Amino acid sequence: MSNRFLSAETVIESLRDNGYNNTAYALAELIDNSLQATATRVEVGFIEEQLAARKNYTVSEISLWDNGVGMDLDTLRIAMQFGGGTHRKDTKGMGKFGMGLPNSSISQCRRVEVWSWQEGDDPHYTYLDVDEMKSGKLEEVPIPVAMPIPSKYEKAFFTKRPESGTLIIWSKLDRLSWKTGKSIYRHCEHLVGRMYRNFISDDNIKIESITYRKSGEDRLDVYDRETFKANDPMYLKKKTSLPDLPGNYKGEAFFEKVDEEVISVEYLDENGEPKRDDVTITTSMVKKNVANRILKETVGRLGGTAWGKHCGKNVGVSVIRANRELVLRDSFLTSALRESKGRFIGIEVSFPPTLDAVFGVTNNKQDAVKLIPYEIRNISTQAGFDSEQEYLRDLEENSDSLLQVLKVVGAIKKHVTDLTKKLETINVEGKAVKGEQPKSTSEGAASKATQGSANRDSHGHKAKETPPEKLEKKDVVDHLKKAGGMSEEEAEEKAERLILTGNRFLIEDVARDSEAFFDVSTSKGLTLVLFNTNHVFYQKLISKLGPEELEVMQTTIAGFARVMNETTDDRRLAYLNSIRREWGLVISEFLEEPTDDGMDEF
Repeated sequence: MSNRFLSAETVIESLRDNGYNNTAYALAELIDNSLQATATRVEVGFIEEQLAARKNYTVSEISLWDNGVGMDLDTLRIAMQFGGGTHRKDTKGMGKFGMGLPNSSISQCRRVEVWSWQEGDDPHYTYLDVDEMKSGKLEEVPIPVAMPIPSKYEKAFFTKRPESGTLIIWSKLDRLSWKTGKSIYRHCEHLVGRMYRNFISDDNIKIESITYRKSGEDRLDVYDRETFKANDPMYLKKKTSLPDLPGNYKGEAFFEKVDEEVISVEYLDENGEPKRDDVTITTSMVKKNVANRILKETVGRLGGTAWGKHCGKNVGVSVIRANRELVLRDSFLTSALRESKGRFIGIEVSFPPTLDAVFGVTNNKQDAVKLIPYEIRNISTQAGFDSEQEYLRDLEENSDSLLQVLKVVGAIKKHVTDLTKKLETINVEGKAVKGEQPKSTSEGAASKATQGSANRDSHGHKAKETPPEKLEKKDVVDHLKKAGGMSEEEAEEKAERLILTGNRFLIEDVARDSEAFFDVSTSKGLTLVLFNTNHVFYQKLISKLGPEELEVMQTTIAGFARVMNETTDDRRLAYLNSIRREWGLVISEFLEEPTDDGMDEF
């Protein structure tokens, strides 16, 4: 019986459950290391293969390589130790805790292999294997040895291997949040772009995602390639993942800077000596002129547009440490603000690693657990004090760092209040402005149909033809001229409006010599729904509906169009078209007034 103080199996499993929210956060730890190593390029690779038991391709390995300074033998071995690392005294860089590489790796896989090289030298290699560690076979990090990078990786990853760098391979993947390269990228795209926005937007680093597929034992072929774009929740940066703004605003920032406050915070250094460092709070808000420009040609609220939806994924206070985001915390906003206008303000709190202990930065760099919206009244009562002032005096007498946190929290809350008041002066609700032409209900229905289609796409109900990422004006114009009978000028005007609103449906009223009361056609991502104004159903009902009821009717028929778009069987599609025409004919027979034609024969 073993009398070891710790059980290797229990310890390793505990380390694997170390709190990474998902694969994206685990990969972020490796990217942190690359940035710390002054890399200008990072490639995250997802290597897919067809497993015998499944027909679909599944990620079997994840790679990450960079062109940073690389590691010497001692540094490489230390970097693979839990609690190792060489950046503990770095007061500015992202590294410090010494847990990133091994912890993040085993949170997702059971084997991690690392090659690193410097100044043109041959790569050196070491590894960790969970199964070997649990069994006791592997009790310390193997001494790095000179070992070539396997040819399948060398040929796939490098046109020319960088003079220095690091390559990491995760295999025996058993804890991935997602299973394909495309799905991992989609879930990482928004988060990674936001975490590293300050590096990506300044062109200090290029982070790529490449999906490879195995072709034989020693070959990897590129299947998909994407570059991470900066995602700025402050919306002060240009050239980000936000769709281009309309008209003359293209290339401008969506928000404008409102305020910046610097707060001096006290802390104790490693020797217990009192020191000070700065926390910077920056605020921003949507530009009034840009909001008005978008709403002028949009049905509904600003939040329903492509720009508003993008903002809706970035609601909260962005907590930045060493220029990299830890967390986006929405609890500083009221529930009403979060659910309505909160997306149109930005708040960023930035601090250096010297203040990690003050704000409770976790060793996986996913949170600052002490930077939360405390209510002094509540915590002073819970602590047993009769008044808030008495509680604050006690914190000061005991040099409690919570006093520093409360100072920052109070400032954040004040900025939220100020922004909320300023936001009242901006129209984001899309309410009609006096003298402005009312917006058509058909655009409201088209917007609902577009959103509904996107929701069905996300749940696996795909259209027969994969739509392009964005509508091309020429394709839309051609479709509207051919299927809608529009003039060049009219088609161009409607095409520009579709591209502006982001709608993938266009609903129009036209006079048609047709038995059907509506027609449907889809091409290059645009579905055109035409209501026949000559049909008795249109004349007796549709033309008499109020705006709300008309929008419901138009959305309903757009839903039928979506059913047709999802139909992959040509025979079934022909049947649906036949039903559409026959239904229109029967409706006509039922609704039209009876005539006296032929009555004398009876």
